[in-house]
Amino acid sequence: MLMTAVSLRAPGAGTAGPPDPLLLASLLRSVATPADGLEHVAVRPRDGRVELVLFQTVSEGLEPPASGDIICRRALEITQQLSGWTVETER
Repeated sequence: MLMTAVSLRAPGAGTAGPPDPLLLASLLRSVATPADGLEHVAVRPRDGRVELVLFQTVSEGLEPPASGDIICRRALEITQQLSGWTVETER
């Protein structure tokens, strides 16, 4: 199991609040491919950001799945509600 912590940052003042956690988790699952092995998404809205933890399966002998931040970037590219938001991977 691979666990990745990612923060989505709002673009700035005057931005709509963070998206609904259930909708955001659903969106992330919808943009993940089967090869990504996304199993679970934990979502925690905060002031000006959303903290995410993505859990992915890693199959032995196969290429590793796309990292959680790549999955999040895919979601930002196609979602108008997240226009201007950025991805920050926790290290």
